[in-house]
Amino acid sequence: YFDDLYDLRIVLETAAMERICQMPDQPEKLLKLKDIWLVPKNEREKDGRTVACLDESFHTTLVSAAANGEMTRVHTDLTEKIRVIRRLDFTQTARIDATYQEHAKILQFLLRKKFAEASLLLRSHIQLSKLEVRKITLHRLHEAHAPG
Repeated sequence: YFDDLYDLRIVLETAAMERICQMPDQPEKLLKLKDIWLVPKNEREKDGRTVACLDESFHTTLVSAAANGEMTRVHTDLTEKIRVIRRLDFTQTARIDATYQEHAKILQFLLRKKFAEASLLLRSHIQLSKLEVRKITLHRLHEAHAPG
């Protein structure tokens, strides 16, 4: 079930980025993401819960910047369904750092209208997040069933 939702997420966000790259001007929403994700390492947010919210906002902003109300609606519904498991990804410092790096690169490609590079990186970013969440979930289930 969650794999299907992640696949749909990739489709929606990739389609949104393609639309953004075809726009004559950069959407204002996209430009505002620079203030969050294109910052020096010492200015990055470190709290996992806060980064989880920023991450969700990054992805929902990508879709809403494409100016397709139906895509935004479907993506919002999808985001609500996977929110709890996605937040597991931000319980580890390494994933917080990786998220900043990956979002910055995706944003830089989008701002230069390099759709192929941005979409490849986005797909990898979401797949990696999905795998990390799966590992964390399995680990926690194993711990819950361990004797003692």
